[in-house]
Amino acid sequence: MKILFVCEGNMFRSQMAGIMFKSMVPSADVATAGVLAARAGQRLATVSPTVVTLMQERGFDVSSNMITRLTPEMVEAADRVILMGAIPGGPVPEYLRSSSKLEVWNVPDPGYGQISLGDARDVIFDKVKKLAVELGDA
Repeated sequence: MKILFVCEGNMFRSQMAGIMFKSMVPSADVATAGVLAARAGQRLATVSPTVVTLMQERGFDVSSNMITRLTPEMVEAADRVILMGAIPGGPVPEYLRSSSKLEVWNVPDPGYGQISLGDARDVIFDKVKKLAVELGDA
């Protein structure tokens, strides 16, 4: 089973969901990406240090995770695609919006101050746990 978690920049929500799901379902193939991550000419980078610290508080290590830009090929290769919520910085690409694999969780974006990072982490943990249980792996 390949699960793809997607958010706007692949800096917060999708990174948290990906590491949580992988810890609950070690056999899963998990990927994360951002719709607007690494715009043309920008270098891919590691996850926000704030997220690294926040996740370490709960025993998750995302310190070596890299930010990845979403591609149509990533959506095609996944069995399930979880869009973490709205993309305040721009539109959702048609190839993602029209995918039959797409599920939207509506987790507010902490990057826009819609929710604190800690609250987002906790909401995501609950949703990831439900997904793992649904798939029979937790």
